[in-house]
Amino acid sequence: MKTQYTKRMYVSALLISILCCFAGMSCAKPQTQPPKPPFTFVTPNHLFAVASPDPQHIWVIGFDSVIMHSADGGTTWKPQKSPVTNSLCDASFVSATTGWIVGRVGTVLHTADGGATWQKQETGFTNHLFAVSFADERTGWAVGDFGTIIHTADGGATWQKQGAEEDKIYNDVSFADALHGWVVGEYGTIYATADGGATWKKQECKDIIPVATESEWESFAPSLYSVYFSDALNGLACGMDGTIIATSDGGTAWRKVKNPAEASKVTLYKIKRSGETCLVAGQKGTTLVSADGGATWRMSGTSDTTKSWLRDMDMADALHGFAVGARGTILKTDDGAGTWKVLSGIAVAQKK
Repeated sequence: MKTQYTKRMYVSALLISILCCFAGMSCAKPQTQPPKPPFTFVTPNHLFAVASPDPQHIWVIGFDSVIMHSADGGTTWKPQKSPVTNSLCDASFVSATTGWIVGRVGTVLHTADGGATWQKQETGFTNHLFAVSFADERTGWAVGDFGTIIHTADGGATWQKQGAEEDKIYNDVSFADALHGWVVGEYGTIYATADGGATWKKQECKDIIPVATESEWESFAPSLYSVYFSDALNGLACGMDGTIIATSDGGTAWRKVKNPAEASKVTLYKIKRSGETCLVAGQKGTTLVSADGGATWRMSGTSDTTKSWLRDMDMADALHGFAVGARGTILKTDDGAGTWKVLSGIAVAQKK
């Protein structure tokens, strides 16, 4: 009996082994994977700025010193070599050949050949630079943390400090010409100059200053992240909590402008204007468009295209614009923000 039991056990074990072998072969068979969406990436890096002096020439810059350039309206892109390794924050081009880039630890880069070569310019400052604005090939400004404002009158060969410096971050700078400029930053900060930065005067938008009672904690005005002046009188700025403010007298009086982003309180990072067309970009793929110089605003529909934050945008003219942001996102419009196309990044699946 013992022998028969052992044989039965052996035969059973053999059958089980054979079955497991076939099962293993079946499990090892490659499984068909669902197709991945056709995402296209010009770069996977976070992008912090875009510059488009005309509809054909575009530069995008960002994390890990990435610089990508297109000479055909965004159809094809090529990397350009940066002489630094730190992150790059903003760019200003006065033509398709001449431009500047600023970034962390006082970085200023310059090109005179469309980015074929980039040269580092020494500023003598190590504070982070978050924004740059050039009025022409020689006259420019850059701003950053700790109240940094620096100025060049020789195309960046030399830089000088302006302003009084303070423990605030200046997020953006815009010059309408070589004399008239504005800086915005933390806690609703606004400064203006009418003499090329020799003197700076504080401005204020009373509509965004919190009204607190004795029972409330002290609060601050929303930080402003972007400012843009189309001339010495007409300007726009945007920032936290869906804030958009405007002036028509050079900033003597600023007023808050109603817009659809206020309800969701998304942060608005960039504002630009070309003619009467104005665009704003911000969190969660949000873009707003105005067709009347910033008086009224509507959503432009990019949240149906991407959910990534959009950190910057530029307008080559009233119809052609680009927006950039998280994970290599690059969006393009050819119809004044009527529609947007994803050139790079993770697109939102469209409903059929």
